[in-house]
Amino acid sequence: MRILIVGAGSIGSSFGGFMAKAGHNVTLVSQYQAHMDAIARDGLRITGIWGDYHVTGMRALTSVDSLAPGQFDLIIISVKSYDTAAAANSIKHLVDDHTLVVSYQNGLGNAERIAEAVGWHRTVGARVIYGVKTPEPGLIEITVIAEPTALGVYSPDTPAGRVREIVAAMEQAGLPTVYTDAVATKLWQKVTYNCALNPLSALLDVNYGRLAESPPTLDIMRNIIFEVYAVGHAMNVPLDPPDAQAYFDRFINVLIPPTAAHYASMREDVRQGRKTEIDALNGAICRYGQAHNIPTPANLILTRLMAFFEPH
Repeated sequence: MRILIVGAGSIGSSFGGFMAKAGHNVTLVSQYQAHMDAIARDGLRITGIWGDYHVTGMRALTSVDSLAPGQFDLIIISVKSYDTAAAANSIKHLVDDHTLVVSYQNGLGNAERIAEAVGWHRTVGARVIYGVKTPEPGLIEITVIAEPTALGVYSPDTPAGRVREIVAAMEQAGLPTVYTDAVATKLWQKVTYNCALNPLSALLDVNYGRLAESPPTLDIMRNIIFEVYAVGHAMNVPLDPPDAQAYFDRFINVLIPPTAAHYASMREDVRQGRKTEIDALNGAICRYGQAHNIPTPANLILTRLMAFFEPH
């Protein structure tokens, strides 16, 4: 496949690196110039739980300006959620009848913004729930994984067979991936996980395991999850499991243990003085809750506390 990755930070570089290692033609685009320069010069080094590799041969650019239509079968958008609309508009001219565009991101609302630019028939959703760090330019470390990445379509006009082929190629490349017929369900599962963990990890400067060990934070996370479920039910989202208590039990006993040592990327955003994705997570739950007359006080207080750190 001919693959373009827009927003090739930690997660985007991991996708590109593994796919290039498997023989696909990969172009990375990121405004993180030092990272792109290091990859262009020396290749991408990968370390962590999926092995150690040195991948060369990828194009590494800081913009899409030099690219032409018809060059890509697959475009991965892996920018932060607040940059999704700009990223989707930047690649509109590169999309042809054969191109699919995947939202490889956190939060709610990303697929909608991509579809506004390229159409629902070209838009693919992805639930991504593994962790990657960039210790230095040109080096990424795969740190944790909770479940395989799940890809799925929103529209019956999207060629699901091609998406299944992409899933198979990702799996073969060493990226644990499955196809799902319920991508919205999978995304809300992850959003629930992120809403409960990310802002608390950032605010308290602790890993996920510490949050689960403390009765006060455990109670806050339970409240967050129950509010997310109330909003999801009001919006007729097919949640799985359908019951908030069942999700909370799975969250504590199944999802947190393999990622207990992980710190939220939101924490690193705060430490680096960068904008966070709180508005696409807890903030989105608050907006949807308000629209459906569902109170979301726990999500609201975390959204407001995180706003304290937002750069002005």
